[in-house]
Amino acid sequence: MEAVDVGGLHPSLSATVILHAARNGQPVSGIAPAARRLAEVRDALGASVVVESPEATVHLSGPGEHHRLVLARGDDVLTLVPRDVVPTMSSNLWPTLHLDDRARDGWWVAEHDVVDALLALASGPFPTATMVLSGRRLWQTGELLREAAMLHRRWEAGLHGAFSAEVLAEPQRPPVQVRAATPDEDEPDLAPLHDLMLTRRKEGWRPQMTVREALMHHLALLESIKRT
Repeated sequence: MEAVDVGGLHPSLSATVILHAARNGQPVSGIAPAARRLAEVRDALGASVVVESPEATVHLSGPGEHHRLVLARGDDVLTLVPRDVVPTMSSNLWPTLHLDDRARDGWWVAEHDVVDALLALASGPFPTATMVLSGRRLWQTGELLREAAMLHRRWEAGLHGAFSAEVLAEPQRPPVQVRAATPDEDEPDLAPLHDLMLTRRKEGWRPQMTVREALMHHLALLESIKRT
């Protein structure tokens, strides 16, 4: 398995990539002291099994302008443009996710899946290109807020030990209606990413974490920030 150089990543993202790579046994190089400390704080056991390499064939950097991530292998440079990211592990890298009257529609994707795609794409050849990375379904504002409100109620109940049948009952959710995106919704072109991911896994680009799960991680992240 090829080693990846994480020295060009923001320390917070680098720590996440390091831990993810450790779970897969993927070697990494260029670990900065700040990233190492963050990884150890988040998951001491995971950080202890990181496989380090003196050199790497793929170099990762970012997020840069417009939160872009860059993979470089020799003369080939692949630029990823993550869109509508739900922060699940890092609070200071992505645009703020508003879950109030500033909420908006979005093709939401979990930060977990952004990192997973980054390492998957680094595991083989890639072209010099720029590709959008986002979720595969448009979430309208009302849908996002309903999910967030339900999870927040459960979160608050758990914090205060106030669970009830009403809190735990799954609310009636409106059926998901599959429809074509209208021009003003600016549907992301995921075909280039999907085609390249097909060379890594048979399902291509298929985010593994649901938006509901991503929101749960996001709430936990916000809570951890409050406690620090």
